Amino acid sequence: MSATTRRDLAVLLLLCVLLFGFRLGRLGLIDPDEPFYAQTAAEMLDRHDWVTPHIFGQPQFEKPILFYWLSAASFAALGRNELAARLPGALAATALVLMTWAFGRRAFGPRAGTLAGLVLASGAAFAVTARLMLTDVVFSVFVCASCLLLWRAVDPASPLGRGRRLLLAALASALAVLTKGPLGLLIPALAALGWRLVSRRPLPLRPRAWLAAAALWALVATPWYAAMLTLYRGDYARAFFVHENFERLIRAEHPANNRLDYYPAVLLLGSFPWLPALAVTLRRARRRIAASAPALFLAVWFAAALVFFTLAQSKLPTYVVFLFVPLALLTGATLDDLLRDGFAGRGERIPALTLGALQALALLAAPALGAARPFAATLLGAAACLAVAALLARRPSPAWVAASALATLALIVGATTWSADAVETATSTRPAARALAQRRDSWAPVLSSPFLVRGMWYYAHRGARVLSNRGQPFFTPHPLPVVRGPEELRGFARDHGPTLCVMRAKEWGEIERRADPPLAAESQAIGDKLIVRVEPQRPR
Repeated sequence: MSATTRRDLAVLLLLCVLLFGFRLGRLGLIDPDEPFYAQTAAEMLDRHDWVTPHIFGQPQFEKPILFYWLSAASFAALGRNELAARLPGALAATALVLMTWAFGRRAFGPRAGTLAGLVLASGAAFAVTARLMLTDVVFSVFVCASCLLLWRAVDPASPLGRGRRLLLAALASALAVLTKGPLGLLIPALAALGWRLVSRRPLPLRPRAWLAAAALWALVATPWYAAMLTLYRGDYARAFFVHENFERLIRAEHPANNRLDYYPAVLLLGSFPWLPALAVTLRRARRRIAASAPALFLAVWFAAALVFFTLAQSKLPTYVVFLFVPLALLTGATLDDLLRDGFAGRGERIPALTLGALQALALLAAPALGAARPFAATLLGAAACLAVAALLARRPSPAWVAASALATLALIVGATTWSADAVETATSTRPAARALAQRRDSWAPVLSSPFLVRGMWYYAHRGARVLSNRGQPFFTPHPLPVVRGPEELRGFARDHGPTLCVMRAKEWGEIERRADPPLAAESQAIGDKLIVRVEPQRPR
């Protein structure tokens, strides 16, 4: 390994430590998903059951087992805290950055690989997701490894070792299937078939190699699923394969997200602070794809997956976090060209400079919005970095690249230091759980909203009854009693005495609007959350 390679590797590792690891455990788990995974991992340890995930004492079939194994192992080693909860994701993100760097070096050159790793690590959406206890980054490291190894197996320029790379691609796909389900096989398959159709080249591997890869995939991916089908039979098949996969494909869990422009917007905005470089990348895409086989594969992989996820009805930003990898690789190659040759005329320079200025102005203006005022110092720090980058962007230089990456680092540092209390109050149930424990009436029964119930149970071991206006408050049912609407709440308070409701302010507002006559209640505000004490009332 040359001195330059060691330097690039050291820079990327330091960046990953800062972006993914700095004060990783400072913020409470973010509702509703982080507490869901943390509680499941905690119950796995308590029950000594390493086959069936449980939550609230009952089996839950939302995700496969691998992420829970990693999380439970982290809890066992480091204790049940936020750092341990998030560490598997942060380590997976670091591995993915290094994988991107290694692939980029081979496909586009040493500096392009380093820039691709830097773009991925410091992209806002990826950096934030890497710091959360979610399955998405762990899934991404496996599914991207499968796709990148698959390309190495079929790359016409690398005929040696194809069978071994195909086996490794199958292994990575199997681990992705154990992390998030059939998508771990579907995404690499779409990439391979798409490349085959677009390039009009046969896949240069003998049937024996594909059979060996399929056998390895089955050996790794299927035993746990076979165990679950043996233990739970049709219940597991219906819950996981039908409800969690097929129904999410045809029915929107979050209807407001189900738009054709949703994922393009996520990928564009999530690429902050690299929008200027991304604009040039898109402008040059056709020429690069025509001249480079790896670029063609990356573009096909990206397009095939984007079309599939856009057609799927259930949409969330983190579902496509793996697509920032091909995007970063192509952007890294563009940055390499820009540092060497500069912009190719006003058609590139003006959009890039405009986007750079708009990024800085957007963060400068954000504190004027009421909801963003508590984060003003953090936003202004990042805006200052972007302002410097905008000034340097006229002539692309390493200083421009560094200033852009520092903007994301400023957001991470600010969110976990001087803005940490405001961020935690806005995103986590932990402050409300602490406030509940300090109340004189903490002995009272507790109801939680569907959004907060997992966090309340994880932090307070209270509030496992749900208060909701909806008959089925969860897309995937939980084994929890539900108090439906203000009239059932009124009856619950008559039967159990003064009742505490922990809800977001807008959720409590929906309950109050339906209450006739008004409920006898007083509230304590913790950020956007309320602890509402509901008094018993005599029936009319």
